[in-house]
Amino acid sequence: MPGSEHSPLNADALQALLKPVLAAAREAGTLAAARFRTRVHRQRKADGSPVTEVDLAVDALLREQLMQLLPQAGWLSEESTQGDGWLAHRQVWCIDPLDGTGGFLRRDPHWCISVALLQDGAPVLGVVHAPVLQRTWWAAHGGGALMNGMTARVSHRQALEGARIIGRRNLLDAAAWERPWPRVELRRYPSLALRLSYVASGEADGMLSTTAVNYWDVAAGDIIVREAGGIITDAEGVPLRYEDASARVHGVIAAAPALHEEMRTLAQGWRGCARHGNTGKPEKQGNGT
Repeated sequence: MPGSEHSPLNADALQALLKPVLAAAREAGTLAAARFRTRVHRQRKADGSPVTEVDLAVDALLREQLMQLLPQAGWLSEESTQGDGWLAHRQVWCIDPLDGTGGFLRRDPHWCISVALLQDGAPVLGVVHAPVLQRTWWAAHGGGALMNGMTARVSHRQALEGARIIGRRNLLDAAAWERPWPRVELRRYPSLALRLSYVASGEADGMLSTTAVNYWDVAAGDIIVREAGGIITDAEGVPLRYEDASARVHGVIAAAPALHEEMRTLAQGWRGCARHGNTGKPEKQGNGT
């Protein structure tokens, strides 16, 4: 990312950052969990997605603590970023303070705190903390991925037939595809960060989002999947980069290595893709898709 004179953080520096970042994410999770299944004030944002007082409180807590750790870093959060000033920084905190807000409001426990650190356009540290599930995934570049302190690895599945795939409820509708998918077990969760985390720890074999998604939805899961031995790209099979003012990637495929190419090939036949007139609008979180 242009405009920064700060040196890149090496592997040792990233490992040192993990402890305080984990502490911040867990404190944020405690704050959010205390309001789970209680009445909270909510409103609709311009794109129609919900935001609650909990999202905003968690965002404020994380911003205070994380910016103390790296005062020179930029800030890219779903709830508090305006403009593209973050692009001028070599390091950027990329935050979804409450990923799966709709699920949170429906009393679905599958929501999380998602924290990533971008460096030169790629995530180099990621934490996904799901307090109600009592599960935390984390990774730093070159250090492997962990879930609750145990090594996280993607599945060893070799065939897409029968695989556990996470996606929206109508993902496999025959009319949506030029080529039919093999039989798979389709799972749904309101949080994109959790979808990626389940791939990283081998509890799902792959996940697919065919529509545009925001950086803060996938950045933490990106580094966790890669450090767990998986492959993650956009829907065209291109490795993800985080250096565009739109703060969006055009779909996501994350999978065990043996499955990714077949999923990518199938994704080219999605009838909602650009050549079929897809608008590229981001996927709305929390609606069970």
